[in-house]
Amino acid sequence: MKKGLYAGWKDVYSFTMKQTADDKYRKSTVIIAIILLLIGAAISIVMAFVQKRNDDYVSPISKVYVVDDSGLTNLYLDGFAAGKEETFPNVSFVPGGSTAQEAVKSLGTEETSVIMHLEEQTGDAPSYLIRVLIPENSQVSESDAEKLADEMVYVMQQSKLFSLDIPVEKLAVALSPVSDELMTAGKEEQSVGEELVQMLLPMVLMLFTYFMVILYGMTMGNVVSVEKSSKLMEMILTLTKPYGLILGKVLALAVSALVQIVLWILGFVGGFFLGDYLADSLIYPGYTNYLLDVFELLATKNTGSAFSIPALLLGFVLFLAGFVLFSAIAALVASFATKAEELSTVMGYYQILTVAAFFASYMLPMQEKEWINTILRIVPFTSAFILPGDLIVGRITLLQGGLYGMILLVTVLVMCYFAGMVYKNQIFNKGKNLLEIFGKKNKTGA
Repeated sequence: MKKGLYAGWKDVYSFTMKQTADDKYRKSTVIIAIILLLIGAAISIVMAFVQKRNDDYVSPISKVYVVDDSGLTNLYLDGFAAGKEETFPNVSFVPGGSTAQEAVKSLGTEETSVIMHLEEQTGDAPSYLIRVLIPENSQVSESDAEKLADEMVYVMQQSKLFSLDIPVEKLAVALSPVSDELMTAGKEEQSVGEELVQMLLPMVLMLFTYFMVILYGMTMGNVVSVEKSSKLMEMILTLTKPYGLILGKVLALAVSALVQIVLWILGFVGGFFLGDYLADSLIYPGYTNYLLDVFELLATKNTGSAFSIPALLLGFVLFLAGFVLFSAIAALVASFATKAEELSTVMGYYQILTVAAFFASYMLPMQEKEWINTILRIVPFTSAFILPGDLIVGRITLLQGGLYGMILLVTVLVMCYFAGMVYKNQIFNKGKNLLEIFGKKNKTGA
């Protein structure tokens, strides 16, 4: 037998890779990469179409028959035209009478006119309702009417203030905007886009890791258990130790999954930039790609290790280490299955552990207590989900990420060791003498 606790893992790795990377694997990898490329391109192209549509939008509405039941003494309709000449170039407001029924009669057969009913609502506090009525056979769509009503909200706010006869200088003070911001010593001010990215990116990475370990967990179980009952496996175990066998199988699955992930990411990112090029050159020159703007801002700002090249690389390594850890856990759980029919039953325990670890990583940080986050980063089952995102957005330093990552890697070797002990016991002892798993000497002397 080869010497060394994990001796022979390279041979098992090569053998398992040949089995895993078959024609079906290659076809599915390429097809999904192409689909993700198209999705990435569609995101940029749709973004350009939406901006072009909004920027080129011209309302077809020509006349607005106003029925005023608001009770305001100064209905400031002149304020509607300010800054809206390009969007609503033809809109004019016409008195519609005292009731909506009279406005309908005035409207007649005009196809580009609508009725606007301004109504005061009764209640504890005064409020106002803007109701836009579209006649039958009109060229005005519901979205056109909604845009008109949205713009009228600001007009009504101005009208309420003007109706109070407030002097112009005091009115300017009353209408001046008020904003707030939170500043921490030593930190730069962040935009809303930056804050959203730093909040959402770790969640997206958690979800991605969760789906990966769930999807590949059963594959790992099949890889470990498929040959357990064959004479070939008994011969292999006479040439290499079971710990190396498990490690080789785990790494083979991890590498095959890594190749798929990298190709899929490249497909999506490549499609996104391809769509950005097509959108800028063919659809709407000069359009704003908000996602690229935010990431470019994050990359150029001095925010420590956040979004730096070392942080991105180490974050990817931590993601891979977490995936390998759960692959090793799946191998350990699958080793308890004495036959193929038992695999789905024992893998249920793996899924329970995975779901529990994911929800702990997802929900507990909402408590906003640093000691909880520290525990989640130390415990390998939860750190697999939480570490990559925390490192990339700068919640932990590169040194901390490296130390927590070492705990992950050591746990992988421990899981492979126990999986090997269980695996050997199931093959040579038919599931008996399971106390050997915890350190008793094996009767085979291996």
